[in-house]
Amino acid sequence: MKTLKLIFFLITVNFCNSQSLKGIVKDALSGEVITYANIVLKNGKGTYSDEFGSFKLPIKNIDTDTLKVSTIGYESQFIPVNLFKDHLIYNVLLAPKTEGLDEVLISSKKLKYGKKEILGEQREGNQSVTSLIGYETAVLIDNPKNKTGKVNGVYINLKKRNDAEYIATFNVKFYQFDSIANAPGELMYNENIYVQPKNKKYRLWVNVEGFGILFPKNGICVGIEMVNTHGTVKKYAYFGPMYRYTFTEDKTLQTWSNYHNSGWRDGSIEYKNPKRTKVGVLNPMIGVEVEYILE
Repeated sequence: MKTLKLIFFLITVNFCNSQSLKGIVKDALSGEVITYANIVLKNGKGTYSDEFGSFKLPIKNIDTDTLKVSTIGYESQFIPVNLFKDHLIYNVLLAPKTEGLDEVLISSKKLKYGKKEILGEQREGNQSVTSLIGYETAVLIDNPKNKTGKVNGVYINLKKRNDAEYIATFNVKFYQFDSIANAPGELMYNENIYVQPKNKKYRLWVNVEGFGILFPKNGICVGIEMVNTHGTVKKYAYFGPMYRYTFTEDKTLQTWSNYHNSGWRDGSIEYKNPKRTKVGVLNPMIGVEVEYILE
């Protein structure tokens, strides 16, 4: 009998500690739902809010874990998950950011620019790498002229994934380069830029000419986040397309990854080909079209 009671107690404890968080992400001022917001737990599990702002996320440590909810244009929320205990569905209210555009961007229409130039990894690469839903891949685009300009477009070299069950949505982001942290810094454009790629081998161009995005003297970090806009899908579903990577012997960190906005990590891939004795790193073939301001 004691053994049966002990088993029942353990099952009860496990059930209580293995629950699901349910919520709706809303604009704190307008009350409108916020779609595709990043939802991530301190322990690393993450998801997105759907087209109705709703989300559901399994959790084991309801008394100790913390939830982070974030999206471009809003202040992030950090919520102790035990607040969900007394709510069937918890309303997460995000406050809009009130940051304005840089003065250079506001006056950019009055400036004169030179010819268009393409910067970034343009060499042919045969390596293809599959990213995962919820991950953002960012690359540093160096500024060889050390002059200020503007970004007209972004390109992403892609390759078909033959076993893809779904096509991901890309969210394109722009960051200042933080040379002290050696990582992407502050966002330079305060809205999500969603793009629907095709699952084939090609170069995807994203036109951002009218967005007033500055190209700083020390370069810019371009981030591509792979988002699921299909609603609930089966676990470990295969998403396409894949990123095309190129090889370089320069091991300087220039690629990062970020899972559901939980923090930047080294995203470059170490490469070694024993047949050709090549050692280096693989980086995604992402670049920009820029115009420099004429002095």
